[in-house]
Order: sequence, then structure tokens, then C-alpha cells
Amino acid sequence: MSASDRELVKERAVLLRTFDEFDAELAAVEARVVDGGSPAAAVARTADAARIRDAWRAAPDPTDLLLDPSPVGWFTAQLAQARVCLPAGPEEGFGPDASGRYPAPCLFDPHHGPANVSALWQPSPGLLPRPVLCCAEDAALLTEGKAPRTRLFPTSKGPRPLWECDGDIHVWWLLGHFTLAGWDRLAAVLAHTAPIFSLNRVMTHQGAGMK
Repeated sequence: MSASDRELVKERAVLLRTFDEFDAELAAVEARVVDGGSPAAAVARTADAARIRDAWRAAPDPTDLLLDPSPVGWFTAQLAQARVCLPAGPEEGFGPDASGRYPAPCLFDPHHGPANVSALWQPSPGLLPRPVLCCAEDAALLTEGKAPRTRLFPTSKGPRPLWECDGDIHVWWLLGHFTLAGWDRLAAVLAHTAPIFSLNRVMTHQGAGMK
């Protein structure tokens, strides 16, 4: 097997593990919708997310999604909109305020509570700390000098946080989750991290249709 073939096999394996993570993410939101009394709007949003997921699962070659990863953004946008349809509870505060603005989800995992607390965060030892809005629990951890509870993504080097992933698929995942709250702060928070070039390009050229 040539080096390029081995790389393709590795890429497919990582992508399939990523699909499994998306499946688990959808299943977790579906379970929360059921626990929340199955509001019709939330049920409809998760059903839309499932249809988007089924389409990339049905593709003959899983790497087709790398050619156009925008469905990942639409998938997570449906999850974000399902989240705001749920009744108040652990995720209380995701609905719009009096001015119609939605709070941002937590950068470290959008399925945490809303990002309503500011804390200083250093993505890696070589980068300057920067202020980040996150959920109260992660803000408390950062204040104590501890790592936040971070969602990890499969990569060829093992599980990595989003700011160490440079693929468009990760950027679309993030933008979908932030589609209601807006993307204004993302470039500043993720400055000088691995996905920043992809993030700026997608936000400028390809992601406009999601707003």
C-alpha cells in the first residue's frame, strides 16, 4: 500500500469516528428533548438534524463530506435551535432576551450551560491568554487555574480540542452551534489557534448563507 493510500485509510477512519461522535451528540439532544416533554419545535429540529446526518452516512464514500462540510453546520444549527425550544432547566437561559438576542453557547462544549460568564483562557502555553465567555462551571475551573471541560474531536493524533483541529468540518460544527448567537467573537477568541484560517475563510465566503 502506497503512502497516499495509507493516508487515505487513516483519514477515512478518523472521519468515521467523527461521524460516531456526531451520532452520539444527536442522540444526547434527542434524549434531552424527550426528557423536556418533547416540544413539537424541538422534535422537528432534531428530526431535521437526523435527516442531514443520514444523508452523509448514506454517501458511498465518507470522505465526500470533506469536499463540502457545510452539512455539518446545518446539522449543528438544528441542534442549537432544538436547545432553545426546551423548557427551563439545567440549560436555562438559551432563549432570546427582551431584545431578541440569544446568548452564546459555551465555547468549550455548546451543550454546557449558556456562555454568560467571562474568564481568562490560554489555548496553549505558547499563546497569550484571552477573555472568553463560557458557562459558569468552566469559568470557575479557569479561575482556579484548571482546564475547562472540553469536547474532544477524533484526529489522526488522538482526541483533540477544537482549537487544535484545523479542518473545515470542525469550523462548520462550531459555526452551526453559534448560528443563533452570532459569530462576532469567535475570530478573536480563537486567534492564532489551528482553525483560525479556516474559520475566517468560511465565515467570510461560505458561511454567509447560515446567518
